[in-house]
Amino acid sequence: MSMKLLASAFLAALAMGLPGPAQAKPSLEEACARFSSKLESAVASGDSAKAKKIFTEGSKRVADNFNGATCPNIKAP
Repeated sequence: MSMKLLASAFLAALAMGLPGPAQAKPSLEEACARFSSKLESAVASGDSAKAKKIFTEGSKRVADNFNGATCPNIKAP
């Protein structure tokens, strides 16, 4: 398969929402840092409903992806 054809197929897959090359799974520390940053932004904006939603979804995502682990330094808003 030529490089041009391969590149076209890859771009088409991206356009259709198919996953690209596998990305390395972040560590628990990286996931908690990202979660904390998103939560802090929502709290700083004053949107308590958004902050609660981010906390609930972020906690679930961390637990799902890291075998029930939590981010102990992150407290509910």
